[in-house]
Amino acid sequence: MPNGLKPVWTTGRKLAGNVLPLMFSLPLLVLGIKGYPATGMSGSTLVYLVLFPIVGWIATNFFGPCGSWGLKQVMGKRLHHERPFDKTEKLLVGFARPSYRGLLDPHEDVGFLILHPDRIEFFGGSTTVELSKADIQSVSHRSNPHTWLGLGRWVCVEGQSEGKPFRLLIEPRDRASLIGNLILGSKLRQRILAWLAE
Repeated sequence: MPNGLKPVWTTGRKLAGNVLPLMFSLPLLVLGIKGYPATGMSGSTLVYLVLFPIVGWIATNFFGPCGSWGLKQVMGKRLHHERPFDKTEKLLVGFARPSYRGLLDPHEDVGFLILHPDRIEFFGGSTTVELSKADIQSVSHRSNPHTWLGLGRWVCVEGQSEGKPFRLLIEPRDRASLIGNLILGSKLRQRILAWLAE
């Protein structure tokens, strides 16, 4: 449900994760295309065209999660304002409902995943979701657009509440690279499974 606060996961923040990688990789594609009519598939043209996806992948890995530190600070202040000095276990994540389709980013919102003794909560910039521990039936991985590049995937929490199925899609944003967050996603799944068993 909406929390009534001004969104922090803005279009500008979403754009930054896409524009910065393009700034590094797109010039290589332009040089390769520009050089092809004049020299054909020369050595330099081939190098530019080969470097384009490689540099793009590396730049996406490191600049894709840009702004996460600032988001963590903003969301930390919001959480502290609402729940002063709360020490409950939490992690910065991207969140999406199964119906969400974003052109700029797979994350519908960004905020904290919080593990309470009896429930799991997503406390986001514009959305808050709480699910009872007793209603959760499975925790798995699902692909998202980051998966196409080998740089990410969802941690998927599924179950039924009052006879209705639910699916919570989350992806860590706590590390400085997408690969780091991918590794953290495996650990998060194991942590949620351990929490369910507690």
